Amino acid sequence: IKEKTPILGICLGMQLLTKHSEEGDVEGLGWIDGETKKFSFEKEKLKIPHVGWNTVERKKNSLLFKEIPEETPFYFTHSYHVTCKNKKNIAGTTRYGYEFVSAVKKGNIYGTQFHPEKSHKIGINIIKNFLELR
Repeated sequence: IKEKTPILGICLGMQLLTKHSEEGDVEGLGWIDGETKKFSFEKEKLKIPHVGWNTVERKKNSLLFKEIPEETPFYFTHSYHVTCKNKKNIAGTTRYGYEFVSAVKKGNIYGTQFHPEKSHKIGINIIKNFLELR
């Protein structure tokens, strides 16, 4: 953190960046001011875990998404999602029953709820973009 080395948390790795997780009721690293919460659907009966392809609506410019079209689908598989107290940390959101944070960025810290490594060629571009950050 002090050296500003880029860090990328993927799925659970992104959730670990928050201050607290409902999964196991445990503390996280606290690098992102937020919490990890389990999906909860009152009106819709959607399956948990959320598994499948969804797009990410960009909320701020992030070099992770450099040269990746806005409507590109990414692969998700998760039962928990991140909430951010500081909206400036939200790099992208996705809708599954309701809008949830699917990408974060704070300084040298990046996170994706989706799995770039399972998102075919476009996901490899996310990893490539991350590797070029430094």
